[in-house]
Amino acid sequence: MRVSKLLFLLFFCLGFNLQASSHLNIEEVNTNKGLKFLFVENRDLPKVSLNISFKDAGCVYESAEKQGLAWFTSLVIQEGAGKNDAKAFVKKLEDKGISLNFIAGLEAFRVLLNTLSENLEDAISLLSDAIMRPKVDPEGLNRVFEKAKVNFNNFEKDPYFIAAKELDTLLFKKHPYSRNRYGTLDTIMSITRDDVLTYIKRSFTKDNIVISVVGCATKEEVSTLLDKYLSKLPSKRSKVRKISVKNEFGPAESKSVFMDIPQSVILFAQKGMAYEDSNYYNASVLINALGGMGLNSILMKELRQNLGITYGISASNITNKHGNVISGFISTDSSTADKAILALKDTFSRIKNEGMDEQLFKDTKISLVNNFTFSFLSNNVSIAMLLDNMQINDRDVNNINNYTNIINDVQLEEVNKLANSLLDPENLFFVEVGRNAQGQ
Repeated sequence: MRVSKLLFLLFFCLGFNLQASSHLNIEEVNTNKGLKFLFVENRDLPKVSLNISFKDAGCVYESAEKQGLAWFTSLVIQEGAGKNDAKAFVKKLEDKGISLNFIAGLEAFRVLLNTLSENLEDAISLLSDAIMRPKVDPEGLNRVFEKAKVNFNNFEKDPYFIAAKELDTLLFKKHPYSRNRYGTLDTIMSITRDDVLTYIKRSFTKDNIVISVVGCATKEEVSTLLDKYLSKLPSKRSKVRKISVKNEFGPAESKSVFMDIPQSVILFAQKGMAYEDSNYYNASVLINALGGMGLNSILMKELRQNLGITYGISASNITNKHGNVISGFISTDSSTADKAILALKDTFSRIKNEGMDEQLFKDTKISLVNNFTFSFLSNNVSIAMLLDNMQINDRDVNNINNYTNIINDVQLEEVNKLANSLLDPENLFFVEVGRNAQGQ
């Protein structure tokens, strides 16, 4: 449920009515064999980024008994595929300078491919081997089991991981969003070869695939390669279980977890704003002003500059298909953790009741536009990821090119009105990991 942002404050001086410098020519292309992809041609560099996602194949669709199966599969399919064992597969990627990554997300299973244009066919061929012809042999499975043991040992020492896990449990209770995408060591160790092969057959199909391609290639070339290497994917996705939407979390709860670390890690959350809501962009401005602009955000100024009790604080509105939260983190000394929580709640209350002023409102909109333009539209990798996210969530890709106008049209009065109804300082959930939980 966590989101990271890149902030480009240098460009604030460009003015309030900044227009996005990059207008994307986004084409929807249908191949001869029935595949569809979004395509942006970019010949600045001889590189191509290709993202594939399989919708409704993320960890929330797993059974509780096999929790972590999608993540486990993302590791197994890198352990040799097609005619290549694990070492040969990795060597071919390295020899051609191909980056190929597999990510088991909350809602979807993602494949991220980046390559030189001249190696595009080799790259797609290796990708197709991994998702259609993985070896899943005993040696590879054993290596992944050993990796999993190391990962779980590291998780136990990571305060952010522990806090996020506990916060999701407080918020979502028995809802699938409460589950850890890595599962537990017990559920991982129970996974069999048949479990992996069944997941692949059930989840990697033409029925639920979305494809995004950005870079130095032609749409005809890409179409031909996709048909050659991906058209034999199974046609239909197996039926997936329905998941309810959970946006109400009940009365606020808090939890403390002991860890012998000098700085407490505090995560907080409350009800969020869905992308489909008419107030979504008003909420984007509000939450960015509150905790998304680094040193210039309201929370950072109050807790760091005025009170001197935090090393870092942020907040963001995280939208997902089956639940939305406003969440963030505070890093602070264990001795000031309680004071930081109180200051956070007081700041939420102040903005809820008083809103923000005109100058902060203008600065926030400039920040959002600059961040979007220079972060998400600046290179093939970012654009491909953006197109991928839009497709996974069934969103209108025209909003990419319209983003600047959408943000510039947001009105201060509407944002402050929303602050009064959305911010809920008395219903903030907190998880603290640190020394303050001694004896709990």
